[in-house]
Amino acid sequence: MNIKKIFSELIVSESSSGKYNTRLIDFDEANRYKTILAIDKLSDNQKCVLLQLKNGGKSSQVIINNINTLDSIQIDTFPVPDPGTTELDTYYSIKLDRNTEEDIFYTFLTDIIETAKKSISELVILDILKRVKSWMNFFKAKKTGVLTESSQIGLFAELTVLKVLLEENPKDILDVVTSWVGPKNQNQDFIFPNTQAVEVKCTTKNNRYEVKINNEFQLDGTGLSGLFLVVYQVKRHKITEASSLPSLPKIIEEIENLLIHDTDAKFEFAGLLLEVGYLAEAEIEYLDFGFQIINEPEIYDVNTRFPKLARVSIPNSIKKIEYNLNLQDQPTLDLTLNNLITL
Repeated sequence: MNIKKIFSELIVSESSSGKYNTRLIDFDEANRYKTILAIDKLSDNQKCVLLQLKNGGKSSQVIINNINTLDSIQIDTFPVPDPGTTELDTYYSIKLDRNTEEDIFYTFLTDIIETAKKSISELVILDILKRVKSWMNFFKAKKTGVLTESSQIGLFAELTVLKVLLEENPKDILDVVTSWVGPKNQNQDFIFPNTQAVEVKCTTKNNRYEVKINNEFQLDGTGLSGLFLVVYQVKRHKITEASSLPSLPKIIEEIENLLIHDTDAKFEFAGLLLEVGYLAEAEIEYLDFGFQIINEPEIYDVNTRFPKLARVSIPNSIKKIEYNLNLQDQPTLDLTLNNLITL
C-alpha cells in the first residue's frame, strides 16, 4: 500500500459534499475497526487517518485530552451510524502537525494502521491511543528518527540487559518487557514488580570505573526494595559485513524473536523503542556500527553506604545535579543479572 500515492490521488479527486475526501484501506470482518485515509478539505487539504471504532468512553477521552495538549498531534472525535444496528460508532480523526517531516509522517500513519490491524482488543481505540502516546513522547523530544552516538551506546546497554532477562525468564516475558521503564523517563532503567530496580550505565572510556550520574534521583532508592547499578564498558566500532559485533538492529531483532509468541510483549516493546527515539525505518543508519562489550557487567548494590547524592540531602534552591562517580573503591556483587531480581 502506497500511502503517499493514495493521498496524492485524494487531493486531486473530485470533491465529495462532506468535509473529507476519503478512501477505505482496511477493515476487520468482526466490525471492530475501519481504517480510512482522508483529506480534510476544510483545513487546506490536511492529511489524516480516520478510524471508525467502538467508542472508548470516558477513559479514552481522558487520554485524548492529554494527547491534544501537544501541538504535534490532534485527535478529534465524532459519532457515525453503524449500518445494520441502532448503535453509534465513533470516528477518531488523527492528524499531525503540517511541519512534520514527510518520512516520519508516513511512518506514523503506517504504524497506526498496523496497530489497528494487529489489535486483539474489543476496544481497538485503547491500543491505538497507547501507541499514539508513544509517538507523543517521540515528538515531545523533537526526535528526528536517528539517535546520537551516545544514545545508541546507552540503548545498546539497556537492550543487552533486557535480552539477558528475557532469555532467563521465558515464562515472564511481558513482565520483563514492561519492567524496562527507561524510555518512559523513570528515575531508573528497570523497575520490577517486586519494586527492585536496576540503573544501567555504560562507559566508553578506558577507565571502566567512572560513570556519569545524570540527576539526584538515579541512585535514590526511596520506595524501592533494592537498587542496583549495572555498569558496562562498551566500544562502538565501524563494522564490515564479516564482523561479528552486534548492531542495534541486530540486538533488536534478537529480542523480537524472543517475543515472537507474546503479542502484548511485542506491542509493548515496539512502543518503548519508539519512545526512546528508535525508528525501524531508520535502521540503515545503524547497520554500519557494532558494539563491543569489553567486560562482563559489574554490579553494585546501591545501599546506604554507597556514595551518591540524594534529593533529601540537597537544598531546594539547587535544581539540577549531574556528577561523575568513581567506582574503583566500591565492592561489586558476585551475582548475575538474573540473580538480582525475582519476577
